[in-house]
Amino acid sequence: MNDLQFPISGYRLRGAKDDDKKFVMNCMKESVLLSVPNDESRLSDFWVDDILDVTSVAMDSGIMRSEMFILDDIDGERIGIMWIGISRDQFTCEETGYLLGLYVTEGSRRKGLGRALVSCAEDWCRMNNIVSLTLNVGSNNGVAKDVYSRLGFKERSTVLRKRLYRPVPCTERDCGHSETASTKSLNQ
Repeated sequence: MNDLQFPISGYRLRGAKDDDKKFVMNCMKESVLLSVPNDESRLSDFWVDDILDVTSVAMDSGIMRSEMFILDDIDGERIGIMWIGISRDQFTCEETGYLLGLYVTEGSRRKGLGRALVSCAEDWCRMNNIVSLTLNVGSNNGVAKDVYSRLGFKERSTVLRKRLYRPVPCTERDCGHSETASTKSLNQ
C-alpha cells in the first residue's frame, strides 16, 4: 500500500481495512446512483447489487493492481473513498492510472476534499511511474464533470447506449440466480 499524504490538515487518508467494506460499498452505490440517468436510477433495485458484487470481487482480488483508500476526518469518522488502479489506455494501450471510485459524503462536500483526493490519485500515479490518470463520470453527474474539468481532465470519448428491449427476468437455469429480478425487488 502506497503512503499518501492528504494535503488538507485535519483529515487522514489511509488504506482500507476489512471493517471499511460496508462503508465502501455504500459510497460506491451512491456514486453509481448519482451518475446514471433518473430512469435507470429508479430501476436500480434490479442491477445495483450486481455492480456492488463486481466491485467487491475486484477489490478483494486486487485486479488492476488497485488500492482502496479511506478518508477520515479529525474525529476518525469515515467521510470518503478513493479507489485507484492501473489499466490500459483504450487508444494507446499505455498503462494509465484509473480512478475507479471517488466519493465524499454529502455533509463533507464543498470543502475541496474531492479535489484533494484527485491530487492524491495523481501522486499515487507518480509513485507508480504512471504518466496519466483516467476516469469515467456519468453523464448525469454534472457537479463531478465540472470539478474534473477544472482539474484539467478533458473529455476523450463518449459512450452511447440504446436499450433494445426490456429485460426479461432470468431464471436460475439461465443465469445462476435463484430469484428473478422482479421477485427480488418484491422480497426486499
